[in-house]
Amino acid sequence: MSELLEAVTQTEGDVRGLSFFGEDLYGQRMGHVEFEDCTFESCSFADLRADRIVFDRCTFIGCDFSNARMATSYWRDCRIVESRLVGCDLHQGIMVRVSMRDSICSYVNLTEGKLEQVNLQACDLHEASLAQLRLKRLTLEACDLTRAEVFGTRLRGVDLSTCEIAGIRLSNTFAELRGAKIGLDQAPDLVGLLGVTLA
Repeated sequence: MSELLEAVTQTEGDVRGLSFFGEDLYGQRMGHVEFEDCTFESCSFADLRADRIVFDRCTFIGCDFSNARMATSYWRDCRIVESRLVGCDLHQGIMVRVSMRDSICSYVNLTEGKLEQVNLQACDLHEASLAQLRLKRLTLEACDLTRAEVFGTRLRGVDLSTCEIAGIRLSNTFAELRGAKIGLDQAPDLVGLLGVTLA
């Protein structure tokens, strides 16, 4: 048994103050588990199935969450660096004071989630599902939102000017972008959504 799974068993799902390196939880199943003040480096959570998992004040460095199913997960005061969340299912999850940078999050599913004081920097979110999110102080810096779906998510106050937004998917009224900030160089991408071209 891996050290991480052993820690979960010994603590009855309440893991605190531990560091893990190179752990492989591929395809594992977990019930309600809480991790607090833990560090994970080069760990694989790929294809993990977890119900109501909680990460509180945790750090992830070079970890892999590809295709993990972690709906209704809760993340607070976490830092995620150079990690992979490709196809990760986090719908109806909650993130509070979470920072993520240099991570690949294409096809991630955050639908109907809540993001509060979340900072995403240099993250690949192409074709991510960001629909019907509840946002409070979201910061996006140099992120790739190509063909991301943001249907029903109000981006008022969000600065998109450093992001790639080509093909971003919106409702017919484009209400999602009302109050958002974009750069002049991004205008052609949005004009294209209207079905017209610039002369």
